[in-house]
Amino acid sequence: MTERKSATKGRSDAPEATKGSRAVSLGLVVAWLCVATGCSSPARNFATIDAYYRYDFAAAREAVRGDAMLRNDEQTILNSTRLGMAALADGDLHEAEIALGRSFELLSTAGLNKDRTIAAVLDYEGVRIWKGEPFEQALTYHYVATLYALMGDWENMRAAAANSLFRLTDFGRDQNPEKLARRAAQDEQFLDTGYTAVDTNFALGFLMQAIGSDLSGASGSSDQFDAASKINPDLGPLIESLRARDYNTLLIVDYGKGPTKIAYGPDQALAAFAPQERLAGRTPSLIIARGVDRLLAAEPVCDVDQMAVDHRWNNLEDIRRAKSVIGDLLVFGGAIATAHGSHRDSDKTVLAGLGAIAAGLLTKAGAKADTRYCEFMPKSIFLAPLNLDRATDLRLSIEGDPGAAIILDDVAPGSSSSPNAIYLRLHGRGSPNARWLTQRNAIYSNDHTGVRPADYPWILGGNDLSTPTRETLQAYHDNGYLLDMTLDDLQALYDAEGIHIGSGMENQPGVRRNPSFRHVLEGGTGLFTPEPNSIGYKRLMCRPHPTYQPKSDVARNVAASIRVNDRSGSQGASVQSARVKKTGSLRHAQPNDEEMFE
Repeated sequence: MTERKSATKGRSDAPEATKGSRAVSLGLVVAWLCVATGCSSPARNFATIDAYYRYDFAAAREAVRGDAMLRNDEQTILNSTRLGMAALADGDLHEAEIALGRSFELLSTAGLNKDRTIAAVLDYEGVRIWKGEPFEQALTYHYVATLYALMGDWENMRAAAANSLFRLTDFGRDQNPEKLARRAAQDEQFLDTGYTAVDTNFALGFLMQAIGSDLSGASGSSDQFDAASKINPDLGPLIESLRARDYNTLLIVDYGKGPTKIAYGPDQALAAFAPQERLAGRTPSLIIARGVDRLLAAEPVCDVDQMAVDHRWNNLEDIRRAKSVIGDLLVFGGAIATAHGSHRDSDKTVLAGLGAIAAGLLTKAGAKADTRYCEFMPKSIFLAPLNLDRATDLRLSIEGDPGAAIILDDVAPGSSSSPNAIYLRLHGRGSPNARWLTQRNAIYSNDHTGVRPADYPWILGGNDLSTPTRETLQAYHDNGYLLDMTLDDLQALYDAEGIHIGSGMENQPGVRRNPSFRHVLEGGTGLFTPEPNSIGYKRLMCRPHPTYQPKSDVARNVAASIRVNDRSGSQGASVQSARVKKTGSLRHAQPNDEEMFE
């Protein structure tokens, strides 16, 4: 009897054990799938980052343009900011305004000035959009302000900079992940309400706002200068120059790679920013010279490395810590429940425990740090006001980094009421040494230089890249070229080659977001001149490019006619041909590269 009851019990328990095993297996599979799917994140495009840090801003812009301009997804602000920063460095203010304007609109919609910087994402038209760490948000506003400075729009510069001065969040120094996790578990509103709002320490934002206020005639510039001085007393000499308007040229210079974002700790739930640029422990200085004379040695106004590690600018990290700890607690509790249910032969308890484990693992997977960040941010940002008495060549360099140098040719000063604002993006030691950055004279004439003597269109074998205007055509005529052409004929010539005038499709109806064109010098279809004191201008105009090959019969015929006339010495052609041959690309007409700075 005893043996039979035992055998019966064994038979009845077998299906239950099988059911429990299947439940456990199913639960673990579900939990594993939760982890596998929950921790996925968009991959970084390293080719785009590499192009940016090779000074190939055109390629970097092409890589992100479609996602930034035509899509509305969780990457919208990130890609729009990337595109805007690359366009700004490339000297294309039109596209920079469109892209940065989109970032500005979305960040402003989020209500950042209302102490909501703790949120990792925002809801906008049903899309959950990543908006970056608070320091990235502030810097994005700064670049919008920089754009308006280049455009001479001081009121919008002031307004954009003001948006960067939102208050920051602080949960208190005595808090730790465990305390935050317990508080968040007890009160789901804690992460939204349990912090103290503190004033910003973004001195650069106050300076940009003060400059905009002063030059636009708005009130408050004195208080804004005072606020920057209070944050960083070392800025005193710079602030006095700006306050007194003792400048007619304003340089805004970015240098180096900003910090990179990494995940670490249990479940990779914590995020931190690590520096990428080091100059033997020194703070980089911007050296500005004219000839052999040093005009200024400027220290950074903003150290992005330091900004990124300041806890007030990275409060999103606390949310991830809390999620991770909560996830650990759920998994631990689920494991206890599962074991308890198994011992008591309770399927209900086992399944409840497995559900808790799955939920805990999903929470842990969701707590994995989001390591997306704007890779185009610099290490250091400089403001350098200069008072130039005439148009002059300037050499800018980073002390201790020989490769980070540029020569600006014939910089024209503005005025004390409307200074000439210039933005430059210099890379650090990991980037190639681009010799064309220190090439003084443009190889190709353009809308900035005007048509040079002896020159004619590049697409016909000359060295001129000016856009077709009456003044441009008259200069060609004066040089003895295209004498039978009207302005309409010249425009038709470019149309036949499929070349668009301008950097974008501004005048073509039905085109959304105005996608831009690559310059004809780089194999594209756009004919335009970037901002003259920009990296894009130097890359295009100050280094040689392959000879253009006409595509249409009309262009080939005109180019052949010019060559024949030059060889035969036709009216106006023989003299011009000799001058072209003598000066070549015109790059040696004046002292080249850094000769005048040695």
